[in-house]
Amino acid sequence: MKFTLRKFPLLVVAFFCAGRLAYAQGVDTIVEIPTTAHGSAIIEIPTSQMSSRSNADTNVTMAGEYKSTKNVVEEQKPVCWTWYADDGYESEYNFRGTDLMPNSDGGVFGDAAVSRWGFTLGVFTIHQLGTARADSFSIGEGGGGGGSVGFGGLSTIGPVFPTTIQDRFNEIDVFLQYHRELGPIDVTVGNIGFFIDRRAETFLFVPMGPLASGVFGPYRTVENEKFDRIFVRLATHVIPHIEPWITYYQTIYNWGEDPFHHSAFLAPPAAPGNVFTFYNVHERNDRFGGYLEGRLRGNFPIGNWVDFNPYGVISYSFHDRSEPVLDPNNLSDAVKGRSLVGFNVAQVGLELPIHLFHIVGDSSGPCAPADLHVNLIPFGSYSYHISDPPVGTDRNEWWGGVKVAVTF
Repeated sequence: MKFTLRKFPLLVVAFFCAGRLAYAQGVDTIVEIPTTAHGSAIIEIPTSQMSSRSNADTNVTMAGEYKSTKNVVEEQKPVCWTWYADDGYESEYNFRGTDLMPNSDGGVFGDAAVSRWGFTLGVFTIHQLGTARADSFSIGEGGGGGGSVGFGGLSTIGPVFPTTIQDRFNEIDVFLQYHRELGPIDVTVGNIGFFIDRRAETFLFVPMGPLASGVFGPYRTVENEKFDRIFVRLATHVIPHIEPWITYYQTIYNWGEDPFHHSAFLAPPAAPGNVFTFYNVHERNDRFGGYLEGRLRGNFPIGNWVDFNPYGVISYSFHDRSEPVLDPNNLSDAVKGRSLVGFNVAQVGLELPIHLFHIVGDSSGPCAPADLHVNLIPFGSYSYHISDPPVGTDRNEWWGGVKVAVTF
């Protein structure tokens, strides 16, 4: 159906008022917004599902994971401002191969962005549903994800089996990037700030300690975190329906509450004489690591109402991720694990954008018509962890969800 935006201003307002931006980091979502007659701004937002775009109705690009092989707006007028928003649900929050909400009920997310002159400013949010838990000393991107430790690590109290409960996880990410086409090569540079609000605690099960046995805790673990990452991406749009790209991310700020390092003190209450301290044992991976990602994205319209949008990705970590030590012989290896240098995860996924409707913009102004597109987008993903996955993340992970995306 085609209407005129001038006749339906309340409809636009209604869609944006319905959006929710929770205070609240999957392989990363890419939001694509048309910005010039020949290009679009590609935004990284760190959630597991991909965005999508529509080739229906004059091939205006929907904010999404897949770049159109045609011009996204008419040649004769510049685009003044381009806006994007979505809201949705996903069964798992998988960030670069790590499940940040293991065994929870999934999460609800939303994002919004605005673009002009090649620049894009945006925000992404996600909120955990239910309670997450993992048999590890911590849950999180910064946490090492280490598991149980035997007599070699804590010989005075015997083997220890941790369980971490995460009953609150909210994240908000703010990003700014610049996109430009240089002949057949698309270049994008940007910065992303991550702000994580987490409430979690760890319990320790000691089955056969020499002085005491049982469940001890709760103890403090990794909670609130902040990260800042810069990135540069090279892509090409010359292959019809398929876009390859490569992206490098570099962490330039890494902070988080690390109670094991900052005067953490554990004393099992049933055995007050059996005291052990974790001073100077880092629980977080606080390296300023890097992350290299290669990706293929496809866009194949199926008639005027549905697109078939597959993708594949493989990534390599330069101390940006952590992996557990499978047979730790000291407390540090058990709690923190070790930073990873090597291939991290391979992932494939699919979106099926359903084009609900398209409203033609008012072309009487000095800018190109601001068409409104609304898509319903179911999605699904599978990842294979090439390195040893953190405790709480399976080597083979499946997840999916659905969202509503609006671009104008």
